[in-house]
Amino acid sequence: MSTINLILQTLHNLGRWLLLIAVLAAILRAIIGWIRQQDFNRMDERTGLIFTILMDIQVLLGLILFFTKGWAGVLVSDPSAAMATPAIRFFTVEHLAVMLLALAAAHIGRARTRKAASAAAKHTSAAFWYLLTLLLVLVAVPWPFYSSGRPLLRLFGITL
Repeated sequence: MSTINLILQTLHNLGRWLLLIAVLAAILRAIIGWIRQQDFNRMDERTGLIFTILMDIQVLLGLILFFTKGWAGVLVSDPSAAMATPAIRFFTVEHLAVMLLALAAAHIGRARTRKAASAAAKHTSAAFWYLLTLLLVLVAVPWPFYSSGRPLLRLFGITL
């Protein structure tokens, strides 16, 4: 099981960077389209779709890790001890909850953007919701400077 977890952790870590690139691209396209009053075109739609798909994959990988690494068992077996230890609390509650909120924001944003009546409304909706998603993700990523932080890049057990 440790080899599978190592592969999943590596994919989850690399996925973080792909997700950040995708959400930044979606936000940038939305802001530029909004400022320049451009039509909401196929590339704008695709950028949002790719970002949302990557978000889904990241959350799925995270949930698999949550259950296979034993975080769920720690939380259920002794919730008070889990809450008392900052690193365990971060991964069992904070990271999970905020990332699920980010996933919801990404999907709400995509749905509202697709249903907006005008191109300006689509760009505005995409910019707002994708920016909100980015902020949630940035807060919940275990950055190295957090007490429960992880390395910026982990490749099959090698940290950079």
